[in-house]
Amino acid sequence: MMLTSCALILMKGSRRDKLVLISDMLQHAAKGVCKTELMYKVGLSSAQLEKYIPVLVRSELLEIENHRSKPVYVTTDKGKNFLDVFDTLVKLLD
Repeated sequence: MMLTSCALILMKGSRRDKLVLISDMLQHAAKGVCKTELMYKVGLSSAQLEKYIPVLVRSELLEIENHRSKPVYVTTDKGKNFLDVFDTLVKLLD
């Protein structure tokens, strides 16, 4: 899992802030990722991931594509814009 200095700033104790978690998910899904791979790369349980995916899809930050009859999660252009803005915010806090 990649933690930027921003991520470290936004961490509370040992728990990650929701924005940091969303940023991690979108970063790992940039080139497309299956659910299991996303779960392991971001360090979430299946139940936790199931809470975030629908929210990110509804917000149009993440989309689900089908590759060989399997869902693949991909960061949308809006999601990439979120990452850019989030990175800018992190740099301002450094």
